[in-house]
Amino acid sequence: MKLSLYAVALSCLCFFVPTCNADINITKCQPNQNDYIIFDEYDVKISEKIIDYKLHDQPEKRENSIIQIFANENSDDRNDWIASFLFDDQSEQFLFYQVDQDKFIEIDKKQFDALLPKIVECNQNKQVPIYSENFDAD
Repeated sequence: MKLSLYAVALSCLCFFVPTCNADINITKCQPNQNDYIIFDEYDVKISEKIIDYKLHDQPEKRENSIIQIFANENSDDRNDWIASFLFDDQSEQFLFYQVDQDKFIEIDKKQFDALLPKIVECNQNKQVPIYSENFDAD
């Protein structure tokens, strides 16, 4: 009896714990065939959309935060975007965005660390964000 109650309690707990990784499907990236990276107005709009989603038009908070946004360097294969926000109080927040579904998913540090290598797998430099603010890559 105690074992069945334990199983029910555990299954309920698992039901209420967010499982964002299960909802995130990242397709294998296609490498950039060019010697350069294209980052155009469309990409700027996506970056701004990601930042606006997280910071809700808070210019002072944006100015004092380190924002890093990663995506595939290949502009023809840039569906999955992932962002990290480091605020001036040293707290961090993370966000995943899929362009084709126009879907934002709040993720945690563990999920960010698991998804980032998949998103930048085909990039020449996997450490440098495709877009950043208040971040010096050097």
